[in-house]
Amino acid sequence: MDFGYLEKLQRKRLRAIIKHAYENVAFYHRKFDEAHVKPDDIKCVADLPKLPSTTKEELQEASFGNLLARNVDLKSCFRRTTSGSTGVPLTLFLDSFTAALEGAVWTRTFLENGLKVRDKMAVIADPRIFPKKSFVQRFGLMSRKYLSIFDSAERQFKALQAYKPDAIKGYLSSLFILAELYTTMKSSFKPRIVFTSAELLDNVDRRFINSSFHVDLLDNYACNEFGLLAWECSEHGGYHMNVDRAVIEFVDENGPVASGESGEIVCTSLFNWAMPLIRYRIEDVGTPIDEPCSCGRTLPLMKMIMGRKDDFLTATDGRLLSPTIFFPYPFEDLKGIRRFRVVQRKRTKMEIQLYVNKSFVDETQVFNKARKEIQRIFGEDMEVDFQLLDRMSKDSNGKLRKIVSMVKSN
Repeated sequence: MDFGYLEKLQRKRLRAIIKHAYENVAFYHRKFDEAHVKPDDIKCVADLPKLPSTTKEELQEASFGNLLARNVDLKSCFRRTTSGSTGVPLTLFLDSFTAALEGAVWTRTFLENGLKVRDKMAVIADPRIFPKKSFVQRFGLMSRKYLSIFDSAERQFKALQAYKPDAIKGYLSSLFILAELYTTMKSSFKPRIVFTSAELLDNVDRRFINSSFHVDLLDNYACNEFGLLAWECSEHGGYHMNVDRAVIEFVDENGPVASGESGEIVCTSLFNWAMPLIRYRIEDVGTPIDEPCSCGRTLPLMKMIMGRKDDFLTATDGRLLSPTIFFPYPFEDLKGIRRFRVVQRKRTKMEIQLYVNKSFVDETQVFNKARKEIQRIFGEDMEVDFQLLDRMSKDSNGKLRKIVSMVKSN
């Protein structure tokens, strides 16, 4: 697809979502007015810095009545609760078209990277977001088997042995543990493709997973707020940005950064009319690249910057568990929690630090439920303590590490 056409399509969709947000979403109507900006002032991506950015904290403090579009039927929308990698709980609503589009964007990426419609793919994810079987899957196409991240690696490995997938997609930490098993246990499945997402990938992890599965790992950059934003191809020249899906800006305190310079990632969804996100700060850092990819695709490129990396957690029986089980589990039902941090002091002791605001209500029953759920996964002899904090210190890089493990593991 010609990049000029993509830019034209992006501008058209951007102007439409800006106009819609101003006219139908009270939260953005106020933000636009406070910045003395009208929808007609935003004609292209270069005009977006005229608007202030939107933070997770702002959305947390706002009521759903102010965040949701008044002309959208909420009954037809999908509710999604996420904490993101920094431990900030956030509830989102997606209209039905946007929810379907997310799946289509992922499918496009899989097909671009060699997956075939009759291939079987195993997906390791949170069981609460397992989708229903689609229409095409009932005809034996785009076959998927979903495995819970809460299961042990041994149980996941056994399921993979039975399913024999052509491709595997999962969180980096889960795939890393499976790769260790793959090298030590007799396996009857040989995946042709491995996709990672949800966690920052470093070269050590990439090399290990590649050498274990004998594949060329392909990483994806996605978040719950926007779905799949960018993806690797086999050339590994960077991440192809889905600019027909969202506007991705890279900014610092002075505004947009130049090609090759790192900046905070700020996104604007070109869809989701139920709950638009305009200039939303994801709290990740990336680098835009002007050079085209040698694969010939015209989607523009970006590179990720390695920042905070969550630790593995250890069950009382020694099992290694992905830190993403706390994304956002198990605090999604608690109101007033701004951030949380999990600190595993030793194999049998876990500390849950909760940074709360004024709307938080100390619900002992919910804490007990969360404790039991944590003990169900990590072991009945796991001691779980909760701490309420009025502030939470950040890491030296300015970000908040959500998972801190002090348990040494192999």
